[in-house]
Amino acid sequence: MFKLDKTKEFNIIVINLDGLRRDKLHLCPALKDLSKNSLYFSQMNTVAPYTFASLHAIVSGLYPSSNGVNAYYNMFRFKKNTITTISQLVKKLGYYTCCDVNSKSVMPEQGYDEYIVYDEQTIDFSKRHSNLIKKLSKKKFFLFLQNTETHNNLVRSIIEKDKEKSSDDEYFNSVEENDSIYNSHLPATDHYISTILDTLNELKISKNTVVIIFSDHGTSIGEKRGEKFYGVYVYDYTLNVFTIMYIPDQTPKEVNVQCRTIDLFPTIAEIAGARKEQFDGKHGESLFSLIDNPDAEEREVFVETGGLYGPWPSPKKHNVFCVKINQKKLIYNDTPRTWEFYDLKNDPNELDNLYDENSDEVKFLKERLTHYFQENNIITSISSNN
Repeated sequence: MFKLDKTKEFNIIVINLDGLRRDKLHLCPALKDLSKNSLYFSQMNTVAPYTFASLHAIVSGLYPSSNGVNAYYNMFRFKKNTITTISQLVKKLGYYTCCDVNSKSVMPEQGYDEYIVYDEQTIDFSKRHSNLIKKLSKKKFFLFLQNTETHNNLVRSIIEKDKEKSSDDEYFNSVEENDSIYNSHLPATDHYISTILDTLNELKISKNTVVIIFSDHGTSIGEKRGEKFYGVYVYDYTLNVFTIMYIPDQTPKEVNVQCRTIDLFPTIAEIAGARKEQFDGKHGESLFSLIDNPDAEEREVFVETGGLYGPWPSPKKHNVFCVKINQKKLIYNDTPRTWEFYDLKNDPNELDNLYDENSDEVKFLKERLTHYFQENNIITSISSNN
């Protein structure tokens, strides 16, 4: 039975592998091996399929429309005066807090002793982050690292390929080629993970350091027309992410229960020794209650996004939403006011839209989506009709 040793103090390293798809872990030997020797949450879902909204939700423990970052246009509207972030909480608990990210807009600065921004054009992630761990190793530290290598290399590759193509149709007809390009960038990310783990062993701090590795969103390789990368739609290729959590001396286990990235806040808080009343009011719930629990129920997943481009550009707020429960999924696209319903067990690629407004399953999911709109003060074109 899982039980966190609350008498022990851990360093905490949180690593964001930006844009890494869950279905690619088998191509990453170091990550795959680590997942087998850790707590592996294999049914994790992001609550927003693009980095700004996803990371703000994770570090606040709140859905995007509640924390203020509910559109690309609103990346600077985080409600920092009323929301406690995970870095603020662990700092109060005696941690030295540090992060290394690609932009000051990617997540809130509050609560960090050191908020460092790197140059994506010149960075050697393995060397830089290894050295940063060495620098902090004599302290009790909380370190958030963002690795954008796979994400950026893919974007650059696709942009270069686009220059050779006559139209977007050519891109969306080249899924196998796009997939091959994506896969070609995975070894660098996997090498990075190996380096980080080797560094912890060299410093002899692996026995008192928790390592949490997660993806903030997946990435399209052209499966659905209109979305080249992410953030436009809410299909599962960008929602299905993962979390690998290495806790020293814990029995490895795959936790095959649906959960959300906002669940990371209370989980990290618990590792850091916070009392529950210190993080009440968060939308997320600790992941630890899912472990070794035969009665554990899957967690409802609500997702919101609003792409800058694509067939339904965001009107300066999120305009595409979905709810996932029991392998059933309801999508609402507010701008064209359309609905989609998928049976994910029998149709994991979301090819057959079974939406029927008279279906009991659809009615139930509409009720849950309506509840989400009300709880997060989301106004849509159907709000008065929900």
